[in-house]
Amino acid sequence: MTILSLRLKELRRRGVFGTAAIYIVAAWVAVQVASEVFPAFNIPEYAIRYVWLGALLGLPLALFVGWRYDFSLRGITRTSTGLDEGPGLPLRRFDHILLSGLGVVAIAIVVILMGEIFKLQEPASEVAPAREVDPNSVAVLPLENFTGDPEQEYFVAGLHEALTAGLTNLSALKVISRTSASAFANADKTLPEIGRALGVANIIEGSVFRSGDRVRITVQLIDVLTDEHLWAENYEREVVDMLALHGEVTRAIAQQIQVTLTPEEESWLTTDRQVDPEIYEAYLRGMYHLKKYTPQGIRTGLGYLHEAVEKDPANARAYAGLALGYNTIGHGIGRGAFPKALAAARQALKLDEYSGEAWAALAEAQLYYDYDWEESDRSFQRALQLAPSLDHAHAHYAYLLSLLGRWDEVFIAAEKARELSPLDPTWAFFAGWLYMVRGEHDKAYDLMQESLEIAPNFPFGWYGLGQLYIVQGRFDEAIEAGKMIPVGNPVRNWALGPTYAMAGRTEDALRIATEMSVDPGPKDMLHLAGIYAALGDFEQAMSWFEKCYESRVDWLPWIVLDHAYGGVLEPIRDDPRFQALLQKMNLDY
Repeated sequence: MTILSLRLKELRRRGVFGTAAIYIVAAWVAVQVASEVFPAFNIPEYAIRYVWLGALLGLPLALFVGWRYDFSLRGITRTSTGLDEGPGLPLRRFDHILLSGLGVVAIAIVVILMGEIFKLQEPASEVAPAREVDPNSVAVLPLENFTGDPEQEYFVAGLHEALTAGLTNLSALKVISRTSASAFANADKTLPEIGRALGVANIIEGSVFRSGDRVRITVQLIDVLTDEHLWAENYEREVVDMLALHGEVTRAIAQQIQVTLTPEEESWLTTDRQVDPEIYEAYLRGMYHLKKYTPQGIRTGLGYLHEAVEKDPANARAYAGLALGYNTIGHGIGRGAFPKALAAARQALKLDEYSGEAWAALAEAQLYYDYDWEESDRSFQRALQLAPSLDHAHAHYAYLLSLLGRWDEVFIAAEKARELSPLDPTWAFFAGWLYMVRGEHDKAYDLMQESLEIAPNFPFGWYGLGQLYIVQGRFDEAIEAGKMIPVGNPVRNWALGPTYAMAGRTEDALRIATEMSVDPGPKDMLHLAGIYAALGDFEQAMSWFEKCYESRVDWLPWIVLDHAYGGVLEPIRDDPRFQALLQKMNLDY
């Protein structure tokens, strides 16, 4: 017989193969049990790697014990070497010492790995208390297109937007955003289920039929609690009378919900101004495309809105729409968009000083471009006085309030935005980021997770989660979170670059910095500054910070907050040049 066959025969005689088989089955069972148990203890799924590591480390111990010892109902005996007499030999003093030592090693491995596993345990999420539903709350579901023409979708969507906006301007109503309400277009849910998901007492649904310039709108109001149709009405008008129709429908809904209108609201709802059908449709097309919030949609939408104001320079709604569009660009590629937003918003307010949307757009540009905290504060307050259900105004106001240090008001505003648009992942991220910089990590974690539950591929949800992990010194998890963002999405580099720098992975951080330095966008510049600050290269960091200031990067002012951007700026905070930059922005560190 060959040496190999003799060795295999000896392994078989000693039961090593049987030991290995039993161990592998036991390890597989342990992994399966852990994968089921970990979620119950808020332990992330990737912690299963420690169970696999434990199984691999324990395998040599198990094979050694299987080689040297036999286990039976009679106890543990030494395996015969083939030279000794008898199938099982009694243990000697050395064997007791050896087995005790192996047991200690096995226990140490388990304890160490369990410690690593429980380090990953996330804070237990508290069950949010059920909110009391405001009886004056309402959501407008997307209107059904009964025109029979898919190309009229812009018109139907525009009327849905106009109806929602009209109700938003009523101070006594809580109106859910169009974004969250639109999530239930063609949804296979009952109206009470939709109402509970949106947190409202009333739902409006309806349909639009159009033939030429004649439009018929059917609207009905449903009580969410009872699923009872409280009111329904048909309205038929020419396109030229659409503004009057908006006011009439809004007034009727307010009466049915029994809310009291202010004199300003009464005046606005009784307008009898007619519109030019061509200009009105340009406005509807513009807002329809703009609200897609895609690069092409924004470009197309702005084109239609410019067409509307060129044909009707007194069109305050179109100017407010332009301001919204340019603010959106300002938050993205930037490059001259915010000044256009300021100009459009101011023109809208010259034409209609009661436009809450225009005041909100003005406040946003004053905040992110002018760095004019006092004027922005006044504009936000006026916007929310005129249109208290503007979710985006509450959200951005929360960020202004954080710069002003008014933290009690910060979270009231942030939570109000979430309440008005509960299915918008952006506002959950906004609120979570603010809780993070205030050190309320449990709440921040819950909100980042909420944003990802709403939209699992939401890049800012993973970005925010990664920043929270950095603040907590959990760099491996921060890197894993950043890698969940698709390659090619700029947010991936914003997340991973500073994280690598904080984790000591200098080469990876510099590789990303090199990528972002090629034609950098506004937020590329800000995160480049963060990378170099974390690496201790303050010259490069301040160079990028100054470029951010010159370009009016929208996120720049929040460098004043401790732990902002995952705490990567902490090393540079005491640098006199950093302090001087804060002073230039009228921020007191």
